[in-house]
Amino acid sequence: MTESIHIKNLGPIKDIYIETVKPFTVLIGESGSGKSTLMKAIALFRWIYKMQNIRSYLKHSKISKSPFRFRMETYLKNCGFEQFIKYDTEIIYSTKFESGNTYQIVFKNNKLSGTGNSELIREEDIYFNKVSFISETRNIIPLWSDKGASFTGGYLGFYFHEVYRDFDLASESLKDLDLKFLNLKFAIKKTTSGKKYTIQSISKEKGAFEIDFKNSSSGTQTSVPIALIAQYFSKNFNFEDAFNRSVLNYLSNTNNLTDFKAIKNLSEISKKIFIHIEEPELSLFPDAQCQLINDLVNKCFIRNDNDIELFLSTHSPYIINHLNLLIKSFDKGKLTDGAKINYDNLAVYQVVDGKLEDLIAQNERLVNTNPLSETINNIYDQYAALD
Repeated sequence: MTESIHIKNLGPIKDIYIETVKPFTVLIGESGSGKSTLMKAIALFRWIYKMQNIRSYLKHSKISKSPFRFRMETYLKNCGFEQFIKYDTEIIYSTKFESGNTYQIVFKNNKLSGTGNSELIREEDIYFNKVSFISETRNIIPLWSDKGASFTGGYLGFYFHEVYRDFDLASESLKDLDLKFLNLKFAIKKTTSGKKYTIQSISKEKGAFEIDFKNSSSGTQTSVPIALIAQYFSKNFNFEDAFNRSVLNYLSNTNNLTDFKAIKNLSEISKKIFIHIEEPELSLFPDAQCQLINDLVNKCFIRNDNDIELFLSTHSPYIINHLNLLIKSFDKGKLTDGAKINYDNLAVYQVVDGKLEDLIAQNERLVNTNPLSETINNIYDQYAALD
């Protein structure tokens, strides 16, 4: 399955078209340029497409009444798009299969339509997806997890609670996690009062320490959720368990389970996990930013048991430059700190003035980082002008 998305006049986005969304896509641009808007839009339409696949699977399996209703106004509110929608806003999300079958979900005239929304997806094309969005608000997780009981009923926005839910699920499956990019270890201990999270030194020698997660450095607090969630989806996430928790529980509660005649086993259906991350570099020193990317690439594309695609938005030119090292590592058949990137699976865009500029070099297997040097050049020019 391949995806494409076309967005017109959505908030800061004027006209953006990605013909083929690559397995590893990176956006860079100024604040307010539209990076997060684009990523939230594709995450939303991937989620709607996921719901349509489940709906189609159930209808093919003799469940005529769908448990899912698409309320676009709610989705737009969750994404913070309410004030971004204009009279001429248009979003077209498309999927295409090797068989030639295509499906579209279209948002136009403030309505949702398209073959992927109003019609069933064919049995042979059904695809189960998991969509995860790791927002920049993840830095609140350490405090929230420590004081969660006293925050009962509190609400910090859709994206925070989405990333916290994935963090909580991951911490149910994992006991600890090596944070090689920080030379630290994250530990999870279940107690009678809940889960206790600590940061530990890897070394057991003199000077070893252990502190509460909430008291760790800001870079540690923002990067641990990324590493933990990526590890969970790479090795521990089980589609069958997730399906049983949601769909089969619904059928059981509505007395429809006996009518359910599965068209095929879940193991026979293609599956994919989409991870979207806002600003992975938050509060990290440049070297740690690059090491975190190595860790992510290793978990999502090299040591993964599940099929994963990664979508990042960033302000960091260090990350973009580091991608060239990982491309060359792949071409040389080597690993750099456990990571390498297939050039053919990578897309890098700069978001400028509501549009995309492709940074993938046309004649070389690398990312063109020259446009990202403008700030440094300007500083140098101003420095030289003072002589």
